[in-house]
Amino acid sequence: MASSLRKASLQSMEAEIESLLRSLESLKEDSTEESRKTLKALKANAETALKHSRSLLSDAYEEVKVKTKETGIATRDYAQEHPWTTASVAVGALGLLAAYLLCKRD
Repeated sequence: MASSLRKASLQSMEAEIESLLRSLESLKEDSTEESRKTLKALKANAETALKHSRSLLSDAYEEVKVKTKETGIATRDYAQEHPWTTASVAVGALGLLAAYLLCKRD
């Protein structure tokens, strides 16, 4: 009799453990699906942000490129119209650079 009670108790425990394992497996599948949905949403948000950033950088690059070209043309035109002023500014800049380097050496 004690043996049959022990056997029934073990079978009951095995059934509970199997039920728990099935529940855990079901929970794992549910959480995996939720995780996949969350990861897909995160990936979509990241891709959208990346596309937006690339667009902004592309626009900024184009603007900088145009401004740089305009500045180069304006500088060339000024240098051609005022060669002595340009030469004196260049010599003055070289003098300042030389003075800075000599002072820094000490």
